[in-house]
Amino acid sequence: MTDSDQLNDIVNRLVSSTDPDEVRRLYKLWSETYDDDLDAFGYVAPQIGVDIFAGIISDKSARIHDAGCGTGLVGVLLTREGYTCVHGSDFSPEMLDRARMTNCYKSLVAADFSEVLDIESNTFDAIISIGVYTKRFHIHFLREMVRTLKSGGSMVFTCRELYFNEVSESIRQLHIEKKIVRSSVALDNYMTGQQARAYYVVLQKTQD
Repeated sequence: MTDSDQLNDIVNRLVSSTDPDEVRRLYKLWSETYDDDLDAFGYVAPQIGVDIFAGIISDKSARIHDAGCGTGLVGVLLTREGYTCVHGSDFSPEMLDRARMTNCYKSLVAADFSEVLDIESNTFDAIISIGVYTKRFHIHFLREMVRTLKSGGSMVFTCRELYFNEVSESIRQLHIEKKIVRSSVALDNYMTGQQARAYYVVLQKTQD
């Protein structure tokens, strides 16, 4: 397990970094102890996010994208909920290797959410993205997520409190562009050991 000071340093650097090489290096460094470290810090975001997701997506055979799947924490929870068609993507090869060991994903691919994704438009019925959004992405991340959603599809994602103003503006812009028809936001626990909270955001893509 990573000691508390080192873990805080890694998290703070990941949250603030705009350098993709540094982000990749930090996740490589952290991948072996990631699950244990987050469990020790009371990382409840995956469970809260999946609970929200399950309240929206009733079709257990829905084609789901776990965007920024990490080691597969969300994939495991989705599988326990009965979802059978979960696809994952992540920036870190080491994290993808760990996710692969869960046997919860139909496919796992590398993805940089600051760039155009190698995913066809209208691919997924639903998307979930927990603990992923950072200042590297801004509206581009949400545009790509909405692009890859099927007509009327929904997305659940988290946003740390310090990014909420940026996310709110991005959502407003997507409404103006008629890319989404509905959005909702709820503030809840994120990492109880650090008394950290996050916004859980739900978006629905416009029907064609």
